Amino acid sequence: MKKILSLIFVSLLLSGNAYADENKWKVGENYLTAKCFIYEWTSSDNFEDYYDRYYPSVEKRYSSHLKDMSPKQRSDFFFQSIGLFFSKSIPINEKFEASWGGDQLSLTTNLNDCSLKQDFEIDKSVDFYNLIDESLVYKSKLSLDSKCIMFAPDVIITTKAKCLDVRTIGYTTVFTGGNMPNYTEYNTYGVFELNNEKIILPLKFNVSLIKIKEDPKVLRNDFFSWLSSQDQYSNMNQLLWDEDFEIYINQTYTNDLYRNRIKDSLNGPPNFLKYYDNRRYLSGSACKQSQCITKTLVWFDTNEEKSIALIHDGGFQKKPELTIVSYDYKELPEFFITAVKDWMIAQEIREPKKINLKYKDNKIEVLKNNIFN
Repeated sequence: MKKILSLIFVSLLLSGNAYADENKWKVGENYLTAKCFIYEWTSSDNFEDYYDRYYPSVEKRYSSHLKDMSPKQRSDFFFQSIGLFFSKSIPINEKFEASWGGDQLSLTTNLNDCSLKQDFEIDKSVDFYNLIDESLVYKSKLSLDSKCIMFAPDVIITTKAKCLDVRTIGYTTVFTGGNMPNYTEYNTYGVFELNNEKIILPLKFNVSLIKIKEDPKVLRNDFFSWLSSQDQYSNMNQLLWDEDFEIYINQTYTNDLYRNRIKDSLNGPPNFLKYYDNRRYLSGSACKQSQCITKTLVWFDTNEEKSIALIHDGGFQKKPELTIVSYDYKELPEFFITAVKDWMIAQEIREPKKINLKYKDNKIEVLKNNIFN
């Protein structure tokens, strides 16, 4: 039940293409605030409780559809289709005690409890939301009726609730007091009138946005010499958010799947950048937000102007698997192996059960699993 969205849309958000700076959701006389929305916590504890409580009922209803899915695919199906399950598998307005005790959880929010009658200024020093331009969500213009019946058919048909509005938002979790960048997740919600009350239900978590084609950005000519001499950034999170670094990753790792995995798992808790051999070589690493058993290390030779990425797919009980993405090298350089050895010791990573080496032509070679010993 972890966040699967990559940061591929961050540049869109920062450029203002995805939403207006002060774009708030209004239903009738009410302005929705960030408190109106159920979202995945950084710890994922709330999503784990929702899944444990409601998935068994969903599995019974959709057993034929789910039978061949992996556990992750089942989790994705549950959260990305959650509006389908209200009424029959997820009771509307139900509250239950959290597994850790003391807190009440619910997937239903009452509009009167979280909205304001008067307009307000968005405070971006705390968690906030913005409406997403529907052109980034749907390939064609959809009517309200179409969205309501598509995302929440049983809410409409079974409970006879009136669908007032359906929107997709970017909900941004703000981190303060450290180097962790803010995190934005994209979810679709609906406002319904049921039994004379207005309620808000999540209809789809982890919405995929349609990419807008932009003019390609050009990498600075002195990128590698800058990378070797820079003292502005000390850890991978800081470096990841540098525009030139992002341009390099986007242009170098051209396979969408691996590029997105690299960027996604460089976005969580970071490690310090490490330089070797008079700053010729650089390695930096971080782990995936809320899923730190998935890690990525990126290594650079700033003289030869080349790099290698390593993705660690871990398990607390099982040995990890390593995927090395090498578009510049057919043989792994000695200094890369040294950097990985240092990293594995520092991160207490055990000998992997499998190491795949992926080349630019998409060929994959299986390496000996003891090369980093």
